[in-house]
Amino acid sequence: MAIINTDLTVRKSVTVNDTTSNGGKMGLAASVVTTGSKNNVWPDIPEAERVAGSTRWRKLFIRIAPAVTTLASETRVFLEKHTPGDDTIVLAWAGNRNDSQTDTQAEADDYTTFFGGGDLDANASAGASSITVEVEPGNASSGHAIFHNGDLIRISNKASQSAETGTEEFLRLHASTGVSWSGNVATLTFASGVTLENAYTTSEGTRVQSVIEVGDVQPTITGWTESGSGTFNEATYPVTGSSKGTVEDTWTLTFTSATAFTVTGAATGSVGSGNISGDFSPTNTDASAPYFTISLLGWGGTWTTGDTVSWSTHPSAFGIWLKRVVPAGAASTSADTATLAMACQSA
Repeated sequence: MAIINTDLTVRKSVTVNDTTSNGGKMGLAASVVTTGSKNNVWPDIPEAERVAGSTRWRKLFIRIAPAVTTLASETRVFLEKHTPGDDTIVLAWAGNRNDSQTDTQAEADDYTTFFGGGDLDANASAGASSITVEVEPGNASSGHAIFHNGDLIRISNKASQSAETGTEEFLRLHASTGVSWSGNVATLTFASGVTLENAYTTSEGTRVQSVIEVGDVQPTITGWTESGSGTFNEATYPVTGSSKGTVEDTWTLTFTSATAFTVTGAATGSVGSGNISGDFSPTNTDASAPYFTISLLGWGGTWTTGDTVSWSTHPSAFGIWLKRVVPAGAASTSADTATLAMACQSA
């Protein structure tokens, strides 16, 4: 099934504050971020904060939830447009999809690899093997450097990611000599044999971003462990998740007889009872879709009261951190916005 724009939503984390507890798991449906809405992620920057300067973190989850569970491959995230104000926003993440489900600001504070975007500094011809990019102060080698050797980058002159006119392309930087800096200007050299397919100019508002490569995104099950006298053939009949309903949680199935059981999530709580004579597919009422499905065909052997099975589920989503730095003495700017974007393929 093809993934379309309406299958994608952005949610806030469960905890949103300016302490080390900020972040954690993905919020429920009520935490969806409304695109283009004032203060949908960040609070206003009052005068005292502009004078003194500040650093704030916010964690967002990109959720890919088509009605029919579908693998999103080659998933990529980038800062499509940077802020027009003196503040700067960079992206960071845990480095893999599962760890990004639960990390808090306590961990994000230690992240050292950042991603962001700048403006093409000089016109670039088709066939060029390098380009120059001007970044915001603080996003160069002396601050939160947003380009790195071996990065995947995106270059685009489109008015927005979804615009039908204009061109964009993704290119790989050289693994060892891909980035050099001169102040706030980065010279980006592509990997051997890689060149621009199109020409780009500064006058058309061409932007260049470093890209977070998330990879495949789908609901997944890990850590299946049986403790008892029965068996379950998870290799042939694996527990399955759903793009809409699966959440980040660890589950325990406890037998109450030789055939009946209850299931409880460490965070979700009880999701009801089932029996090995039928499929078990508890509904996530926040999403109107199953948390997971256990096939009746997997059960074997003889189970007894008190036997348990445990496993973890991971949603069709991933967490991204945004770090906003307001330098001391920043000027007041109205309509100070930034645009987070994502691209993926329907597998």
